[in-house]
Amino acid sequence: MKTSSPLAPVPTQPLSRRDFLVRSAAGLTLSFLLPEFRGFTDLRAAPASGGPAVPINAWLTIGADESIALTIGSSEMGQGSFSGLAQILAEDLIVDYDRVITVQGGPTTAVPAPIGTAINTVGSGVTRSNFWRLRDAAAIAREMLVQAAMNALGDPTRANYVINNGVVTHVPSGSAQTYGQLAGAAAMLPVPVSAPLVPDSEFRLIGRTQLRKDIPAKVDGSARYGLDVRLPHMVYGVVRHCPTFGGTLAAMPAKPAGMIAVVPTRVVAGTNRGLEAVNNFNALVVVGPNTWDVWQASKRLSVKWNLPSNVASLNTTQFVNEAKALASVATPYVAGGANLPGTLYTVEGNATAANAAIYQGAAVVDATYTLPYVAHACMEVLNCTVDYVAGVKCDVYVPTQSAKSVLTLVLSLTGLSASQVKVYTTYLGGGLGRKSEVDFVSQAVQVGMAVGRPVKVMWPREEDFTHDQYRPMAVIHAKAGVKVDGSVTGWSYRNVSPSILGQRGAVLGAKGDSQGIEGAQALPYSLGARVTEWVSHTAPIPVGFWRSVGASLNTFGVESMIDELAAATLADPYQFRRNLLTDPRWIAVLDAAANLGGWNTPLPAGRARGIAIGTAFNSIVAEVVEISAATSTSLKVNRVSIALDCYLAVNPGQIESQLTGGVVHGLNAALYGKQTFVGGVAQSKNFNASRMIRMNEMPEVKVALIPNPAAADRTKPLGGVGELGVPTFAPALANAYYKLTGVRLRSLPLFPNATMGGL
Repeated sequence: MKTSSPLAPVPTQPLSRRDFLVRSAAGLTLSFLLPEFRGFTDLRAAPASGGPAVPINAWLTIGADESIALTIGSSEMGQGSFSGLAQILAEDLIVDYDRVITVQGGPTTAVPAPIGTAINTVGSGVTRSNFWRLRDAAAIAREMLVQAAMNALGDPTRANYVINNGVVTHVPSGSAQTYGQLAGAAAMLPVPVSAPLVPDSEFRLIGRTQLRKDIPAKVDGSARYGLDVRLPHMVYGVVRHCPTFGGTLAAMPAKPAGMIAVVPTRVVAGTNRGLEAVNNFNALVVVGPNTWDVWQASKRLSVKWNLPSNVASLNTTQFVNEAKALASVATPYVAGGANLPGTLYTVEGNATAANAAIYQGAAVVDATYTLPYVAHACMEVLNCTVDYVAGVKCDVYVPTQSAKSVLTLVLSLTGLSASQVKVYTTYLGGGLGRKSEVDFVSQAVQVGMAVGRPVKVMWPREEDFTHDQYRPMAVIHAKAGVKVDGSVTGWSYRNVSPSILGQRGAVLGAKGDSQGIEGAQALPYSLGARVTEWVSHTAPIPVGFWRSVGASLNTFGVESMIDELAAATLADPYQFRRNLLTDPRWIAVLDAAANLGGWNTPLPAGRARGIAIGTAFNSIVAEVVEISAATSTSLKVNRVSIALDCYLAVNPGQIESQLTGGVVHGLNAALYGKQTFVGGVAQSKNFNASRMIRMNEMPEVKVALIPNPAAADRTKPLGGVGELGVPTFAPALANAYYKLTGVRLRSLPLFPNATMGGL
């Protein structure tokens, strides 16, 4: 099983359609572009030569040496997407999975981008976005190779040829030719509009667990992460921000003895978030000969900062109080208006009708749920290595989810041409959305330009925790009426949270920020008259994308409220949900989770189960969480049972791994995860104050996947997986806690004062 170094460079020049098949200097190769893609319902032929093209972000090369390489533009951050895409390619190319070598692609400014160039690795989207496109491309490439064999033998009857692991055999004569032998002739052929796919009934790879291609390198230590990069004559930089968000440098400190430089860095346009305004010098980077000495010099550095005038109001208590006020009263959205933070957006339904219907129930449940800011806490801290030579080049080595954004940023800062800039995406020691940002890259480039030699710029863990772009805080107010028979008469739901998209310059429309309401709208529950609203919070702390984003907020609010309605009618929480659901796919997932978790089986004394269901990224997920030993300060999670419908599972084993990882992520956040602020200063600075579960606290996790359809329909969207273990965990946990203790916990984390002890 092979995989390339994640630092391997790739060509960044766009390929024309007449370059669909090309030859490399080392031997004949076969590479491909795809037909124009306009969504799941419209995959059609490419226009005539010279017309626009939107290629898939992968690049196939078949060498005369029989090598098969797939260049992938997404980032590998542990989600296994490289392996999944290799499976898909191998299926329709009809080669063994082990033969496919994966290569990390690089970014380009070309529009349309050539195949294999970088895409954003976000939204659990790599596999689901590329599944059909990659299958089509592999099938087209396969049939061109067969056509080359047909031309060589003079027999045009396709049925007379069979393929086995990259060997095309002419059945009547027994003549066999390999893909490598055929690649040169195939390179001269016109590109067909389409090609038949391998029938689902003949799958060898798709839907079956395959070993990941990146694991051997990660086990033997040869995998290269950003922190592993070493260049000749490289120096090291450590970042030191103003402790207060919005603060700016008042005066340059003296350069410490033994250090090479102290470089002030400014907030670059496009990286500004919340209080961090464009062109504010909000950080210094101490540069020196080795990591340890630079880190210590950075900590000892005496720096004067100018603090924002509103610093006294930048505290968690005020943020929560403001959010609670907005949960009651907010200014409605006005088309064409300024719609400043504090604006109320109606996402669906009508507030007047919903409120009237609520009070037609026998009982009314009115609840407020609060969730804190949460740091990403990636195991690999932010880092970026830059090799800049004025007017000549800028090479950037970075663990990033957004290589094209990195390229665009570097071009803007350096003024170099695209041919003078190379971006090498390394493996990521965790991304979770934080490494889709480029603020840390802008700092590294500024330092590289200042010192004029290769430099690795790193954020110490304390900077990582205290200058994150956090999962937004939220205050969610929900109210519903329910009858004795369990039917819901009316539903009102309002989420108050800072706008991720608004902080990135987006002009919000009538329904506000999609990230703020993700997982709360168009729910397939019979809820009577309903209204779903979102209010943009005024808090100016930088916020960003975090594993499962808005669904991590709203699934907690929705599923906690559904559980409270079940309790109000003394109904079984699982059966209550089932009776309200209107979508058969949701019902099937709920049933699968309940069955896997033994919902209707008795439990030992001192244990209880909770259940929750939700959706994100076109997938449906339900979890049953079983707990014991619950006190006011701790509990034990014994077992987690997860059911998932992502429509089509490429690698079931990897999906189980991703869901298990999501449970760990969701468990840490639900029990302990928080960031608080006093005077604009983040209070949790390291893992000692940000508790994580230990190995012996890991629950048993079982996964049930809804089986793949007998024949997949390309008009139906595939679902994402990487983030799906997170959103339903917290409400299922809180619901189990209520069942066990009779205490309803409406605020996360459940145990905000927990620490890691002596760390």
